Amino acid sequence: MKASIPLPLSALTLKANQLRELPKTKGINDDAKLRETANEFEAIFIKQMLKSMRKSTVESELLPKSEGEKLFRSMLDEQYARLSAKSGSLGLGEMIYQQLKVNLDNK
Repeated sequence: MKASIPLPLSALTLKANQLRELPKTKGINDDAKLRETANEFEAIFIKQMLKSMRKSTVESELLPKSEGEKLFRSMLDEQYARLSAKSGSLGLGEMIYQQLKVNLDNK
């Protein structure tokens, strides 16, 4: 019987980290917040791509994956996505930032 987790641990960790970072964002201007948010969106997008990629691969029944390995792989994909978004190699975060910056300048 597989244990089902209602909300992924990575999502809970992300929410907890966001709550801890709220006091730190007081001195940051809107432009920096927008850039950070755009990069976070890029990381989420890359993580979803990695998740889809993993689903499309054929897994051998010879060595079944444990729940711990699945959780580790999910967390590893999350870190890969963050590193990729931080490097800006995909460029999606920068495009989102440029599109939304126009709205920020109009305020």
